[in-house]
Amino acid sequence: MKNSAVAAGLLTLLVLPRIPVASITVTANRAVADFPQEIRFEVAATSPSPIEAVELEFWTDALACGESLTRAFPEDFAPGTSIETEWTWDLRRTGARPPGTMVGWRWTLRDASGLEMTTPDQTLLFTDESIPWESVESDSLALYWHEGSAGFSQDLLQAGEQALASLRARTGVELEGRSQVFIYASSQEMQAATLFAPDWSGGLAFASHRTVLLAVAPGEQAWGMRALAHELAHVVIGYYTFSCVDSTPTWLSEGLAMVAEGDMEPYYAGILAQAVDENRLQSVRALGEIFSDDPDLARLAYAQSYSLVNYLSETYGQEQMLDLLDGFREGRSPDAALEAVYGFDRDGLESAWRAWIGAPPMAPTPVGGPAATRTPYPTFAPITGPVTAATATPWPTAAQLVGTPAGEPGAGAGALFSGSLLVFAAAVICLVALVLMLVVGWLFLSRRKR
Repeated sequence: MKNSAVAAGLLTLLVLPRIPVASITVTANRAVADFPQEIRFEVAATSPSPIEAVELEFWTDALACGESLTRAFPEDFAPGTSIETEWTWDLRRTGARPPGTMVGWRWTLRDASGLEMTTPDQTLLFTDESIPWESVESDSLALYWHEGSAGFSQDLLQAGEQALASLRARTGVELEGRSQVFIYASSQEMQAATLFAPDWSGGLAFASHRTVLLAVAPGEQAWGMRALAHELAHVVIGYYTFSCVDSTPTWLSEGLAMVAEGDMEPYYAGILAQAVDENRLQSVRALGEIFSDDPDLARLAYAQSYSLVNYLSETYGQEQMLDLLDGFREGRSPDAALEAVYGFDRDGLESAWRAWIGAPPMAPTPVGGPAATRTPYPTFAPITGPVTAATATPWPTAAQLVGTPAGEPGAGAGALFSGSLLVFAAAVICLVALVLMLVVGWLFLSRRKR
């Protein structure tokens, strides 16, 4: 009897209807890139219970301060048992990302029953697919180009490796991971591949992405090799000293980038020598900020930065330079970092450096502090948004090829001529307006007399 009862119970259990388990089924999940402007994330899903909330989380492989993950909520989302929605990352608002950026994302969906599900992480390579890239690699660099011979790319790759070795000998800093280098055939091509790049730029360094963009046409290897060394130095030092408190002075980052190029060019050596003779060197404190947009002041700033870094390297060596960079990596102020390593602050550095190059002593600071001066509006760094920053290398122009060294910023004669025309036009407009006012006033008075 017992066996019969047990068998009947089992049979009853077997024939009972199964209760369906509620679930959310994702039917579409993808990201569509429109380089370099935007990435559109799309998702579609169904559920027996209405889906009431959708959240997107996305991130990149760039070095970031704090949490690198961003959350977004589609504005056009409509709850239902079957949903389709999307969210677009507009890089024109948040800042450019260089080619080769890896983007990851996932969706989280919740329905009315309280069920929540998160899609597996997916990735997208955000890159410039409009160009048929060829590539060559070394231990430290992945170089992409599309015009020029294999020898052209090998020359640039070798120059990059030599620059990294020189920088390592000077500072002790090793490149973390592998850097990507994209070689465009013209400045117009390169500028179209990013957002808000200055129209004079021939190179961009995205330190947090370990990526360099250069405009080097076949036959321009000499300029390209120096520019690559310069931008790689920005990547290596910028990545190494990255912190939530960016305190690395401009003279140090630009000076190390110029030193990575090799010996100081005679043109800059002449600028520095003339400034020493005329006693018009810029202060170390001023060189800690963004360089002036005045071409003459900018050239002198670059020359002084090279000399300052050279002084510290040759006088104190590699170990102290690495300690200085470590101080900025920890977010120390320039004075605190210098005093901890060398025993002097910015004024002490300037005094010692002036003596080293044979310049007159620095002028004493007036009682009550220095007088206020107008600071020119900086234009050297391209606008790339709050998340990433890039440094720009000017593209060589015809004027530079005949007498101005490549890699320096400046306004040509055309810009000065255009400025004169604007001043003249403004004066004419003011004169015409004044005549019209006098005529109208005379007519008004004549009418009142009549």
